[in-house]
Amino acid sequence: MEYENRVREILENLRNNSGGMLSNMMDPKYVSCDSEKKITRIRFHRFKWEENGRGEVHGGVVSAMLDTSMGTTAMAFLNHDVSTADLSVTYIRPFTGRDFLIESEITHLGRRVVRLQARAYDEETGKLLATSTSNFMPVIYEKHQGVLGV
Repeated sequence: MEYENRVREILENLRNNSGGMLSNMMDPKYVSCDSEKKITRIRFHRFKWEENGRGEVHGGVVSAMLDTSMGTTAMAFLNHDVSTADLSVTYIRPFTGRDFLIESEITHLGRRVVRLQARAYDEETGKLLATSTSNFMPVIYEKHQGVLGV
């Protein structure tokens, strides 16, 4: 239950941020999680502003959905802020549906790096649209210098 509460809190903080950040503009919504399997499921609704010239969700927004989902999973599991170290996305089908379900899973917990994989589905059809892998690093705030350090 602690893991679920942390996921919900992270997503609530993203949605309530009025700073115009991409992650809150995408309006991620909690679906479910499994702390034993280290999996989180998050829903993203399609918005008109996300579309490219062909009427599909822009690849950069797809990347941001995957990154936000995996980052939320890592932060909730570690109970610590993280930063994306790398991100790889494989686009399988265009995102043309109305709602998308992103399932993120921690595949490796190292001392300095957390590795995740994610799968994006069209929620209505269940079709796999994209996959992603990423490494995240815990972020350490150096208060005396006012900079981020890892």
